Amino acid sequence: MKGFYKKHAALYNFSYMSIGALLPLIGQYLSYIGFSGTQIGTITATGTAVAIFASTFWGREYSRSEKKHEILMLLCLMAAFVCLLLSNIREYHFFLIVFGIMYFFQAPIMSLTDAFTVESERGEQSFGQLRAWGAVGFALGVFLAGNAAEALGLPVVFWFYIGSFLVSAGMIWLIKRGRIDEERCRQKVDAVNAPGYMKILSDKWIRRLILCAFFMGGTNVANNTYFSFLYIEGGGTVAGVGVAMLLMVGSEVPFMAWCGRLSARFTMERVILAAMVISVCRFLLFGIGLPWWMLILLSFSQGAVNGILLIEFVRYVAALAPEGGRSLAISTYYIIGSNLSTICCQMIGGVLLDVAGASGVYLFFGLFNLTGVALYLLFGLHRKRDKNHVDPGDRPQEKKKV
Repeated sequence: MKGFYKKHAALYNFSYMSIGALLPLIGQYLSYIGFSGTQIGTITATGTAVAIFASTFWGREYSRSEKKHEILMLLCLMAAFVCLLLSNIREYHFFLIVFGIMYFFQAPIMSLTDAFTVESERGEQSFGQLRAWGAVGFALGVFLAGNAAEALGLPVVFWFYIGSFLVSAGMIWLIKRGRIDEERCRQKVDAVNAPGYMKILSDKWIRRLILCAFFMGGTNVANNTYFSFLYIEGGGTVAGVGVAMLLMVGSEVPFMAWCGRLSARFTMERVILAAMVISVCRFLLFGIGLPWWMLILLSFSQGAVNGILLIEFVRYVAALAPEGGRSLAISTYYIIGSNLSTICCQMIGGVLLDVAGASGVYLFFGLFNLTGVALYLLFGLHRKRDKNHVDPGDRPQEKKKV
């Protein structure tokens, strides 16, 4: 178990370190090489848009494949290779195309790493603790790449990205060597029985859960973009933004590690509800225009939200998924509950930033989350449920399957 844990922890640490090293600083790099604000916004939006298509494509291929290790390893290696090409491009249109290609390989890595872990019996038991290493890696990536960029120049962030994904690919190879034959046989059976996306979305409980996730996931990702505006609007400095972000991301680690215990005590469904309510309160408070020092004091609230929702939404979706459909269900959750939601929140947030300032953006985030909470309660998703549960109102043919 120790070897299994260390390899998976390293996989999460380095794969998220690559994201943390590049994405928070990509806007600064693009400005450094002379791109305008509109060009920067177009490039980053293109990446998120490509992520929807990429997650759909690779999620389907992964669920059908008997060689899941090879697919995940290929994505890491190709993301690193395309990033190497990207680091030498200075022309806008060419950069836009290659950045989109890089996202085609990079975007599915997060969801498929979760599926790769949850599909393993040992990984499912310690998923929260393992995923916490992703938050550690992201924070380390931001910190190390930021300091290296200040000392050596912004182009160095590409090498952090490339190196981290190469190490991630190495970890997948080591994990592949350590997997037992029985698990390979089970993956082969799962690949044969894998359902399609329509089968996943035909399950009303998965559909309802993903709809609720849509009203939560995008705000928590868009917060990475708009928090700096809120912090400076509250009297803070640019230097202080980095400290605040480090505290916010760092606060996710203990909550991810505690997820299993909290769910065992209060049930997974109720823990998710509590995190959703905290997210609503957090963003509505931010929306009234707090001073910078209060934003620092409330930074721990990100851990109580992201640290729980990033773990438990995945576990909830996986628990409701049909046989052989876990990886596809998790990919569907990421496509709609994260990527599509993020595009909506980024676009609406950008308009509100011009019209109502950063406080207006966060007031919208709070109301957006509140919609998710209302639907979660309305659908009864807060009540403990297992895959075989059938409500009295369900169709007769569904009852026969129980």
